[in-house]
Amino acid sequence: MKRLKSICTLIACFWLCAISAQNNKVFQSKTPDWVTPIEANLSSEKKELDNAPFLYLLVDTQYNLIEERSFHRLAFKVLNSKGVQEMSDFTIEFDPDYQRLFLHKINIYRDGEVIDQLDLNRIKTVQRETNLERHLYDGSLSALFNLTDVRVGDIIEYSYGRQGFNPVHNGNFSTEEYLEYSLPVVNIYGRYLVPKNNDFEIKFFNGAAKPEVTEHANYREYVIKNDDPKTILYDNNTPSWYESSKSYQVSQFQSWNDVAKNYNQFYQISASDRNWLQAKAKEIVEADTIFDDPIVPLTRFVQDKIRYLGFENGLSSHKPSNPKDIFNRRYGDCKDKSFLLSELLKAYDIDAHPILVNSSYGNTIDEDLPSPNSFDHCIVQYNRFNKNYFIDPTINNQGGDAEEIFTPDYGFGLILDDTTSALTKFEPVDYGKTNITETFIIDSIGGPTRLKVETIYSGYKADLTRAEFNGNGLSSIQKSYLDFYSLAYADIEVAEEIYFKDDRDQENTFTVYEEYVIPNHWATMPDDADQIYSEYYALAIDNYMFPQKTAKRESPYYINKSTNIDYNIVIFTPEKWGVETDYYKSDNPYFEYTYETKYSNARIDIIHKYKTLNDHVPAEDYSDFLKAHEKAAENISYYLTYRPGLANSFASNADSNISWFAVILFLVVFSGVGFLCYLLYIKFDIPSKAHPDDHRPIGGWLVLVSIGLCITPVAIMGEFLTGEIFTLDYFVLMASGKISIFLFLILLVVLHSALVAYSIFMIIIFFKRRTIVPTLMIVLYVFNFIINLLSTFFVYFIPTLQTEIGLGEIYIDLARSIILAIIWIPYFSMSERVKDTFVNTYNKKKIEVKDIENLNLAKDKGSLNS
Repeated sequence: MKRLKSICTLIACFWLCAISAQNNKVFQSKTPDWVTPIEANLSSEKKELDNAPFLYLLVDTQYNLIEERSFHRLAFKVLNSKGVQEMSDFTIEFDPDYQRLFLHKINIYRDGEVIDQLDLNRIKTVQRETNLERHLYDGSLSALFNLTDVRVGDIIEYSYGRQGFNPVHNGNFSTEEYLEYSLPVVNIYGRYLVPKNNDFEIKFFNGAAKPEVTEHANYREYVIKNDDPKTILYDNNTPSWYESSKSYQVSQFQSWNDVAKNYNQFYQISASDRNWLQAKAKEIVEADTIFDDPIVPLTRFVQDKIRYLGFENGLSSHKPSNPKDIFNRRYGDCKDKSFLLSELLKAYDIDAHPILVNSSYGNTIDEDLPSPNSFDHCIVQYNRFNKNYFIDPTINNQGGDAEEIFTPDYGFGLILDDTTSALTKFEPVDYGKTNITETFIIDSIGGPTRLKVETIYSGYKADLTRAEFNGNGLSSIQKSYLDFYSLAYADIEVAEEIYFKDDRDQENTFTVYEEYVIPNHWATMPDDADQIYSEYYALAIDNYMFPQKTAKRESPYYINKSTNIDYNIVIFTPEKWGVETDYYKSDNPYFEYTYETKYSNARIDIIHKYKTLNDHVPAEDYSDFLKAHEKAAENISYYLTYRPGLANSFASNADSNISWFAVILFLVVFSGVGFLCYLLYIKFDIPSKAHPDDHRPIGGWLVLVSIGLCITPVAIMGEFLTGEIFTLDYFVLMASGKISIFLFLILLVVLHSALVAYSIFMIIIFFKRRTIVPTLMIVLYVFNFIINLLSTFFVYFIPTLQTEIGLGEIYIDLARSIILAIIWIPYFSMSERVKDTFVNTYNKKKIEVKDIENLNLAKDKGSLNS
């Protein structure tokens, strides 16, 4: 986690760089008199982990700050064959530039017998470079010792000491020790001898016990121990900064100012060197033809022209090289590159300083005691317009202008300046975004699918991708990208070579273009042999949708807070397709996720947006975090289904695109309704109530009604004939695999076929001025309202139909039918003009005298006129 979790790393496997002849730095001696002997409980049977390979009986660490010496003693019991393998050799590190190593004891205890294995002739001194892959050489040595004849049940004990502290700290001691480990330990003991006139601060974490302090004549003695430490286990994917182990820090630095001043002294150069660097800075800036601001060319020079390489032995662990030397040799580690860039910026009167940071747990170092141990990295801070900016000169291939140069959020840092009094807090940063568009082009259903991918990286994401492309050949990148897509599409093939566009200087974007073909994208449904499908998998967010599951999680869960992906899957279908529009949004404190499907003109858009909002999830919220992802993951796959047999059942001619099913359905309904209308024509009559003297021709508002009535069948038939309702592709694609849509299409044909027949019938009787017109016109307006109401119901509850018709359009049609009914139903019910116009009957029935008298009476009282 934050620091060393287990002392087993003291004896871990290592990379051997070269055998050294500096054996004069390793000595054999008895345990020094200043060391307090601690008895190890060799008979302990503590078992907290059933399968642990070994059990630590004692971890003893003692420091003598008066003589600058340390003492270390380990005792452990080998529990199984794995323990024999892991514990039969050990290494002890030391820096020959300022330290000497003393071996005191190497014993094996077996059945009451003590087997002494300390022999300097069997010790190999090797140069150990654990950071070689990071291009760092620390110059430290490791004394390697291989034990012989180690058996299960043996107790191994060894002790050693180092003499000499790193002079770069100027006599200020600091360390951090743990009182609990991730392996079982019986006893942990720590002791410090400190001169009385020296400052010495101790800080405890996670409930660690306070020290026992004893005053002596010339020094103070601090004893910190844990006689029964817990074994601390961390869940998978625990953040590096999280610690639950009991621990403590000690430091002789009294403030962050003391730390800053102590190391700032190493970042000073002579006036002549500064003048030389100023001249070089001006050469770099004047050679640049793109930027007016000197910060960008100077930064890119240090990032891209000075390679990362460091020799960090002795004083060099904290002391940088001279910037002039760094410039000339063209390499340096983080502090070298930061020192050089700071001085180059100062050539343009930019207030710049190196700043110490921690790359793993920088957000928590404000809780630490002032100490150089809180830092493992160095970058540059500069102030401009009263605002702090940061540049990491160890990152290369960065783009953008001065204010857009990305620097990670390191949490807190210590500016190396004599006036520094506290840590500087970093502001949250924009990590950039990844915009992915995958375009699937389906030329024929069941055939191959073409896939075009455009990925636009911006900001920090562009920097990373630019570095990837600059550091690898296009052929290897092509293979890597192809392998990625083959996880979802097994037989995918490259159609066009990958290429890219780099906008480093303006927008800092990096765009990658890919093109593939998927020969066998369609497959038969496992549970339905008559149906085929194609899948569209959101592969780019798959890694985020399925967090690691942990039962009863006790540690926070790490989240990559730089994740920000806009992901659009576009599918072009051969014809219009029935698509259910959908929208989903996950509301939680840890990530934003939205999912949306859209459809327009044979184009389907499946849009995923995923962005992390935090860098971790507390253990108590982890269950909700998992559930939120499980819900979001329901949208990760999208399927198109097609039923070829459905097309054959609707078409009588395989070469025709006419849906004869729809045509025949129209003719049957039209004929049936037409026959019913004929029966109404000859059998349904209403006596005229108009006085013979008041009969009138069609006029007034009835002219508008007649125009609308004549347009109705023409408009419906025009929509049928010019639209797609009678085409096979439309009928099959809309209805394939969806019974609700199929029923709607049938209903649509039935109702509109009936409306065409009925409206033609109404035109005939309207101009014949039949007495049944007012009643049947009311039926027409009610029928029209019912059609629109049913259409609205289907479209509202079937999202697929919304993409074809649209809720806005269907709402307008419904509103129009309601308005027509409200206006014309009362008119045909009460208008005197209507009664005087529609007076003819099929049987020419005579009006009765009493009816005439009633009509005269009604006229005297007044009535509605047109």
